[in-house]
Amino acid sequence: MPTLATTFALILAGLRAAIAPTAARDRARTALLVLIWSRLGRMATRFERLFARWQAGTLPRPRPSRARQPTKPHPHPSIPTDPAWLVVMVRETAPVAAQLQHLLDHPDMAEFLHAAPQAGRILRPLCHMLGIPRPSALPLPPPRTRALRQPTAAPTSAPPAVTPPSHATPPTPALRVAPA
Repeated sequence: MPTLATTFALILAGLRAAIAPTAARDRARTALLVLIWSRLGRMATRFERLFARWQAGTLPRPRPSRARQPTKPHPHPSIPTDPAWLVVMVRETAPVAAQLQHLLDHPDMAEFLHAAPQAGRILRPLCHMLGIPRPSALPLPPPRTRALRQPTAAPTSAPPAVTPPSHATPPTPALRVAPA
């Protein structure tokens, strides 16, 4: 019986096989689809390594969140953010997405996801691009928070305060114009 990692790799190979003809045919989307094709290959490799370490009992501790660390800009084309964008772009990926959904619902996958939350970094983006609901065993990442800006120091020498002479007329209030 094939392992979860083998089945996952076969499913991602099916996704790559579904994407390849569209990437060759649709020149406007070739760069994006080649980027996704490569990313799917890396996902399969990362998942296989993580699964092998889980089976061997040498699973590393989950890394801390990088939410506060700045990210480098990527020169790649921007990846769409809509749910199921890959299925919309390449209709041939829909049956393969159903296979992945079936694998994610497997009890052995739930056990693996509970033991290796690092797999979420591989599976969450894949589920999003295929429109697959997130499995209950796959926890959400910690919320991203933006680092607060530190207040700038006040200038050391303030300009002298100017007081109007007592005989000066008070300033005229600004006129407000009602919107039409």
